[in-house]
Amino acid sequence: MVARQSASNSADVPDVEALRDALSGREAEVEDLRSRIEELTSAGGDFLSDAAHAIRSPLTVTHSYLEILNSDLDEGLTDEQKSFIRIAYDNAVKLRQLIDDLVDLAALETGAANVELAPVQVNRVLASVHAEFQPIAKHNRLKSAIDVSRDIPDITCDEELLKDVIRRLLDNAVRFTAQGGSISLRSICDQRWVTVEVTDSGVGIPDHRIGDAFRAFVQLHRQPGENRTHFGLGLPLCRSMVEAVNGKIELQSIVGKGTTVTVKLPVGE
Repeated sequence: MVARQSASNSADVPDVEALRDALSGREAEVEDLRSRIEELTSAGGDFLSDAAHAIRSPLTVTHSYLEILNSDLDEGLTDEQKSFIRIAYDNAVKLRQLIDDLVDLAALETGAANVELAPVQVNRVLASVHAEFQPIAKHNRLKSAIDVSRDIPDITCDEELLKDVIRRLLDNAVRFTAQGGSISLRSICDQRWVTVEVTDSGVGIPDHRIGDAFRAFVQLHRQPGENRTHFGLGLPLCRSMVEAVNGKIELQSIVGKGTTVTVKLPVGE
């Protein structure tokens, strides 16, 4: 049990400069770890997965203690010291998400992921995820629409995996579309494929960079010096997840007009 610090015992209050020195490098350390992991991807999925698992355990402990400090143990701390703890906690959350994504990506690319295939009602999945994003779209002042074909058959897929793909694609659409823009979700089918399209009216991607969109750690719209809140794993994860259920994913985009990501899922498998 961690004891609360008394405000009256000034000798025990953490020194502001010490906290500043301890926490000022958190962003740089997260960025450095990202760069090292990116270099290691060429060494193979097994190595990457092992490394990510090894990092996850101590990171979980760090995250838990920072969560306690951030929520419960702020007595005796100045506002500046509290802000340092929040910064450290926020970075631990980002790093934990990065590690989780890396573990998932490595598992998918090496065939070690636990993909549970079963009959899935695609339109029900789309309606559920679209409903989740309605408050987010409203908060960002975006128009949101869903258009699903009535003749979509059940397909053999992993329902949670499909939900994750659609969530990630909608999240991208929201992040890269300015207020007043629009996002949409659409399903159609033919004899071979059930097709799901996520379209936005956002910033778009230049033709020569579309191929980079599915490369791990590539962030097409990040400006120099901009704080990194995502690590460029969303679309690579989506591609690996779709391919894990024998599907295909494609991207079309026009700068200043928007982007459409198309997911094709096989019928009858």
